[in-house]
Amino acid sequence: MSGAPEFRPTYAEIDTSAFARNVDTIVRKLPARSRLIAVLKANAYGHGATVLAWICESKRVAMIATALLEEAITLRRVGITVPLLVFGPLDKRGIITATDEDITVGVTGPEELAAACEVARDRDVVIHLKLDSGMGRMGFIESELQQATEMIRATPRLKVEAVYTHFAAADDNEAFTRQQIENFDRLRAVGIDAPLHHLANSAATLRGNVRESDYVRCGIALFGPGSSAPTEPVMRWRSEIARFKTLPANHAIGYGTTFYTKRDSRIATLPVGYADGYSRRLSNNGEVIVRGQRAPIVGRVSMDLVTIDVTDIPDAAYGDEVTLLGDGITADEIASRIDTIAYEVFCNVSARVPRIFR
Repeated sequence: MSGAPEFRPTYAEIDTSAFARNVDTIVRKLPARSRLIAVLKANAYGHGATVLAWICESKRVAMIATALLEEAITLRRVGITVPLLVFGPLDKRGIITATDEDITVGVTGPEELAAACEVARDRDVVIHLKLDSGMGRMGFIESELQQATEMIRATPRLKVEAVYTHFAAADDNEAFTRQQIENFDRLRAVGIDAPLHHLANSAATLRGNVRESDYVRCGIALFGPGSSAPTEPVMRWRSEIARFKTLPANHAIGYGTTFYTKRDSRIATLPVGYADGYSRRLSNNGEVIVRGQRAPIVGRVSMDLVTIDVTDIPDAAYGDEVTLLGDGITADEIASRIDTIAYEVFCNVSARVPRIFR
């Protein structure tokens, strides 16, 4: 392992071998001539993009995608040579920088296309053009396509390498996804087409909703969020027991006195809190693992500390390892407890939690 914390025993362990196996699992599911675009935005969903990007060599993936130009530039700066796609949006200055760094620009609307065409007056610019097939967020709608086509035809140094779209409900609404595919094909027919297409996100890819030769964009599936994906968890978030107390029945614990002991109880304190991304909504709601057993969170999660009840784990001791995420506690499980999604659970693990790669 590398990057072990010097003092506080709270860190996220990143299994790079599991990530590599997950990439390979996704690639094996793809139909003929389809390839993977690995989405490593938001610091690879909190897992560490600059390390995991090295696993995404060109024989495994077609491209790496990020949300921000800054994220893509960071990957270039550490030596990543795999083709990079930035979703944007970008202004003229951003498009110039992306082109200088050999980064492909995802163009999401008329204003961005106008900027790309302006830049392409004196240099080659490669773009992926986004079509809005029904999500209603980014991408060109039908009424904008005629003007867009004219702009592209008038700009010979602008190369549209791919057209793409994004599914709104690929995990639970097959009918809407089929409608989006039909809309995408119709928009291509009346407007702009390109050699490459990419539509499927993680959910659509795992459900097999991928057409032969289409590329796919997978992010969350690469990190093993839980039972919803056939991939392995990559992150294991751990801490240690830093304090023990034996408290009598009817003793309050934590801010707001939201929990009272019902019996003589062994209460352990962990040096982790919501400043680390361990959600306050897990107060009196979450569980952790100590010596292979689950222990409940009791009292409010505070900024830097969490209290757990280990009364039913009699061997628990000072310095014992505690698992917050991993070892059977999945991101999907935590998400269901706090009414969110696994994406947010991963991304919320804050920068002050060291990542240790093994």
